[in-house]
Amino acid sequence: MNKSLLLAIILGCAVFAHAEEDVAPAAYAIAGALTLESVTNLDGGVKEGTRELANLDVTLAIDTEQANWWNNGEWFIYVLGDTGKDPAEYTGDVQGISNIATDESLKIYEFWYQHNFADGGVKVLFGLHDYNSTFYSLDAAGLYNHPSFGIGPDTSQVGPSIFSTTSTALHFTFQGEHQYLLAAVYDGIPGDPDNPRGTHIQFNNGDGLFSAVEWGWTNDANDKVAIGAWQQTAEVENPVDGNINDDNTGVYVIAEKNINDVAGVFLQLGRADDLYNQLEYYAGTGITFNNFRVDGDGFGLAVAHARNGDPYLANNEDSERAETAWELSYFSPIIDHLSAQASLYYIQNPSMDKTLDDAVALGARIYIEF
Repeated sequence: MNKSLLLAIILGCAVFAHAEEDVAPAAYAIAGALTLESVTNLDGGVKEGTRELANLDVTLAIDTEQANWWNNGEWFIYVLGDTGKDPAEYTGDVQGISNIATDESLKIYEFWYQHNFADGGVKVLFGLHDYNSTFYSLDAAGLYNHPSFGIGPDTSQVGPSIFSTTSTALHFTFQGEHQYLLAAVYDGIPGDPDNPRGTHIQFNNGDGLFSAVEWGWTNDANDKVAIGAWQQTAEVENPVDGNINDDNTGVYVIAEKNINDVAGVFLQLGRADDLYNQLEYYAGTGITFNNFRVDGDGFGLAVAHARNGDPYLANNEDSERAETAWELSYFSPIIDHLSAQASLYYIQNPSMDKTLDDAVALGARIYIEF
């Protein structure tokens, strides 16, 4: 899909929603944001230098009942645009350093329909869907820009339907008063691996399936504990020994606790099958202080620790055991629709490469909402 067509879709959504605003103002919700980022590797890693990135998000949600179409339905369209080169090429870390670093592209990122049953207790979704928008997700980790705090590298390393390429999914949500259950099946290889630009929906031999389940408990204070598991049956090259593998699995536990009205902590623990993955274990944790200096700001420190499995180390004797990434971050609103954030990163054993010194990097972001 070319850029002209995508831009036409964005403008069409805006005009359509505006035209219907007087009829059903609650039916259509359009949101947009532009993120501008600069990441400088100050010392260590591969080499010193600066990389700039930009990320555009435009979404349209349609409530079918409010639009007077039919009851209990929701359409969602998400257009994503990215440009810039990955700063991890300078810092050298295997986990990455920016959660908006990806191939340059403008694409339809999500496009799904969801129908609600039993007064919202059961939801069924079908279409292009971001696995990480529901699974392996913690609000308390939302401050941080390091990719591992969004989804652990134990899972992201297998290439599921996450940023910045999604695949077709059938997704179920079962919601109780304080418990929930998620279950989903995704096409095993999102998009077209040979062409990361644009939107590609393909069902090829060997794609297999990415299946996932997550059970969680929450309370009125928005504390959360969840356990999840996944299986990947796509035919892909095994990073441990180079053979083709089609039976990959992993499990994880995530939790968050609001200590008071200001402070919150989170925990991530994940494990992937060490016979088929470079990273066997991952652990992440952090503490965030909201409304730290002014209303709406956030300050926090988090650490992400990823460990190679024994089979991978046996085939890569020059590799270190683990990489650890620290992020100290501060976010603050400036004026309406404009915010800024600064992050200081310290990467120990980047890419577990014995020849690389620990890296120190500084990131700065501007967020523009429209």
